Amino acid sequence: MADALGRARVEALPDGESLLSWSGATVSVVKCGGTVEHIGYALFSGEQRELIGPTVGHFVERYSLEADLPLQREKTLEVQLMEDGVSFPKGGGLDSLLPLSLEPGLSLKLSELGGRWYLLEWGSFSMMFPSDAELLLGRTRQEDERRLPGELASAPDPVAPPLPSAGELSERTDHILEQALGCYYLPSLNADRYFTASVEPVDAPEYPSETFANILAGLVDAGSITVQVRRSVYGLQWDYFTIPLRALIGYSQQFGCTPYWGVIARDGELMEGELILRNAAAGFNHVLRLQVPYEVLALKEGSILARLTPYVPTHSLKYLFEETRQ
Repeated sequence: MADALGRARVEALPDGESLLSWSGATVSVVKCGGTVEHIGYALFSGEQRELIGPTVGHFVERYSLEADLPLQREKTLEVQLMEDGVSFPKGGGLDSLLPLSLEPGLSLKLSELGGRWYLLEWGSFSMMFPSDAELLLGRTRQEDERRLPGELASAPDPVAPPLPSAGELSERTDHILEQALGCYYLPSLNADRYFTASVEPVDAPEYPSETFANILAGLVDAGSITVQVRRSVYGLQWDYFTIPLRALIGYSQQFGCTPYWGVIARDGELMEGELILRNAAAGFNHVLRLQVPYEVLALKEGSILARLTPYVPTHSLKYLFEETRQ
């Protein structure tokens, strides 16, 4: 796409979003660290992007531009739409999107259908497409897996979320206050956060699981804890790398992943648990089996061990759990 727009012009752009003119339309180019992360028609206002989210917004903008660019295609557009599972229940096809962007005030709605499909409704137009990471992000899983260690290593520091109000908390029998934020796939895997009676985040050796949950949420500083990662690559082999725990948390926040944590087993020295970083918008999950020593949590230094299976499609998650529990 950069070649069709003029590679030299695109490469000269600064980080952040830039707007270019192409064939009478406005094109949005987003760069991060000198790398082009998005090119597409500038279809949506800031308010509309906030409504439907950047993952879907960028996909629709990119997909509609790709249809118009003078690219060498191995398939016709009709075949590509069929293979991608993209359809238009009403109001025309991709060529309807640019005219719609010029009509302010049209209603815009995004619906998720059964966790596997999206339906975008814009005025009298609608577009249906799968919740599939490769389609939505415009990259193959192999490319995403190649990029992942670098994205983790360069992630920004975590940002602490706001403290909850009293109405968002419930008191346990041990007087710990719990902010229930939902579970995922299993009741024991949740995004809950934990507080003392004075609404301070729990950070105490006697509550290791709650402390770790608060670290994952960005409520408690991870200190100098590192994560030694053993990663399944393309489902066929393993590679290894080490990152700061704070980088894993920063990555999760940067890319819109919700951490769901649950303990599987404990002994006198460590707890073993499952951590799922769920990217609901793009329909994928990073699944980590962790071994977390209590001493590491108490001192905020040392290493925890992780076995990572990245980019698991949401609809395939149950099969992965069945395999890992056999």
